[in-house]
Amino acid sequence: MRRVAKGDRGAYAALVADHLRPISAYAQRMTGSAANAEDIAQEVFLRLWLKAGEFDATRARLTTWLHQMAHNLAIDLHRKKQREVSLEVMDIPDAAVPSTPEDPVGPVAQALLQLPERQRSALALTYYQDLSNREVADIMGLSTRAVESLLVRARNAMKIQLEIAQ
Repeated sequence: MRRVAKGDRGAYAALVADHLRPISAYAQRMTGSAANAEDIAQEVFLRLWLKAGEFDATRARLTTWLHQMAHNLAIDLHRKKQREVSLEVMDIPDAAVPSTPEDPVGPVAQALLQLPERQRSALALTYYQDLSNREVADIMGLSTRAVESLLVRARNAMKIQLEIAQ
C-alpha cells in the first residue's frame, strides 16, 4: 500500500489482481446485479488508488478495508433504489440474479437476495468471503455479538425461504 500511495502502478495492478474477484463476488451477492457489482468494484479500486495513503495497516487488514468500502457502496446503492422503488412490491425474477460458475442462479441466490441488507451482508461476508466474525463486525461497524445475531437470523430466514421454494 505504501508503494501504491507513492503512485506505483505495478503495485496497484497486483492489488487489483489479488482482490478484484472477491470484491466483485461480494458486491454481486449484495446487489444481485453483475452491472452494479462491476460499478461497485470499480469504485472500490478507484478509492484504493486515490486513498492509498489513508490506509492504516494497524487498524485493519487490506481485505477488510476493501470489503468495508464495497459494503458501504452496496448499502448506499440499495438505499437509493429503495427510494426509487418500494421493496414491498418488488418481485425479483430468477433472471435478476446473473449466473456465474461459482454462484449459479437458484433458490439459494434468490433467498439471499430476499434477506434484509444487514443480514445479507453478514452472511455474504462470513460464508462467501470467508471473513471472521470480527472482520465482518469491523466492516459493518457492529460488535461481534451483533454480527453473530445477524447470522442466526439470516440462517433462519434462509432456511424458511428455501423450504418455501421446495
